[in-house]
Amino acid sequence: MKPFGTTEIPSWVVIQLLEKCNLRCRMCYEWGETGSYHALAKTATLELETVLRTVRECLPGRPTFEFFGGEPMLYPGIWQVIDLIRSGGCELAFPTNGTLIERHAERLVRSAPTRLWISVDGPAEVNDAQRGAGVFARVMRGMHKLDRVRKAHGSDYPKLGVTYVVTADNYRHVAEFFLDGIDLSMLECVSVELQSYLTRDQVEDYAAFLQRDFGIDATPSAAAYQRDPTSFSGIDVEVLVAQMQKVAAECRRRGILFHSQPGTLTEANLRSYLSADWQAMADRRSRCGVPWLSAEISARGDVTTCHTFYDLTLGNIYEQSLLDIWKGERITQLRKSLREGLMPICTACCRYYGGAGALPAPRA
Repeated sequence: MKPFGTTEIPSWVVIQLLEKCNLRCRMCYEWGETGSYHALAKTATLELETVLRTVRECLPGRPTFEFFGGEPMLYPGIWQVIDLIRSGGCELAFPTNGTLIERHAERLVRSAPTRLWISVDGPAEVNDAQRGAGVFARVMRGMHKLDRVRKAHGSDYPKLGVTYVVTADNYRHVAEFFLDGIDLSMLECVSVELQSYLTRDQVEDYAAFLQRDFGIDATPSAAAYQRDPTSFSGIDVEVLVAQMQKVAAECRRRGILFHSQPGTLTEANLRSYLSADWQAMADRRSRCGVPWLSAEISARGDVTTCHTFYDLTLGNIYEQSLLDIWKGERITQLRKSLREGLMPICTACCRYYGGAGALPAPRA
């Protein structure tokens, strides 16, 4: 990704349709045990007409769209937004916890988003310990029904991917799940990701940066990512790497796209990641081109460029058009700052670690 080449219309538009979710996954930085959304007095949902207006203004640039949540499939107007995006000739991908796919399989195939990223964290017992009782069975029923409906309609869409977020509780089950626990023939892509996280020092440095350069006094989104690296000490990195490499090899054999976070699957690299030794990582970067290419809209209408780090607000689509914000003073100020180097939070960004250049990194 080459930085410093701004497009007239964002090449990549991510829309957080709503903050609401029907699960409470333990490791989630939104609704998990330390998630930032527990402090909300009321969850937000984007107004449908505002979403449609924003999509329409971007369509001439044919960007790639993504949804985000919460759980995107809980959004009341999701089918109208999908239809508008796809009729405009644009690709659309979004993550989902998969619990609503069975109910909406027919509609998903008719509306044909490009790709669904379904979050699963291991075999049934392991997955449900993190995501809730009965979730695994619901997700598997949904995936199989969607696959049957696709075949009945002679359609390839939506293509299916699975996102597996590695934790100390499920890391021993990566190969078991992908090689024995799921029908890989249903899938176009697989992503196995270590948890994104920030150290206490990074959160504090980011808070100081936002206060100094942008006058922002609170950083709840970044704070939700804070983890002590010792919380990962129970992960046997040798075991984890061997499993991830097995899954990657099987995906290559089957022609399935494989993404990992981090992208370099060596013991040394994953040890560096889990110990917050960012400088030692093979995947380390000193620049990022995303703020020149990508716009992200929160469920409250706030616009930023950095995925899920919604503390830095560059404008609001209830007050300005997205394209005016895209060309505005505040985003210009951010880009100027990033020409000097990365922000303190950048090592926790899923866009930072590119393991599959053809795929935008999924988010569960």
